Amino acid sequence: MIKNEQKNVDDAFSCYNNIRECISGLSEILNINFQENNIYRQIGIDNLKNLHENVVEILKHTSAPREVRIKLREIEYDEREAEKEFPFEVML
Repeated sequence: MIKNEQKNVDDAFSCYNNIRECISGLSEILNINFQENNIYRQIGIDNLKNLHENVVEILKHTSAPREVRIKLREIEYDEREAEKEFPFEVML
């Protein structure tokens, strides 16, 4: 991969990490301010999950496939570790 392309991938994933932190923060706010069975909390959590999924899709379309797979594996591992401490739950 060309050095400039690698920088673009790194920049994109840096932005993704910032977005992911914002989504986690908003999830925490919803969990703190609304009871677990509150419909507005559930709608908010569902929208945050959809937002996260769409950001991942954008990354898949704007970065080299191999690099995306590697980065997404790293991110998925980080998310599993973080979810142990801060669950990102959705009620059914």
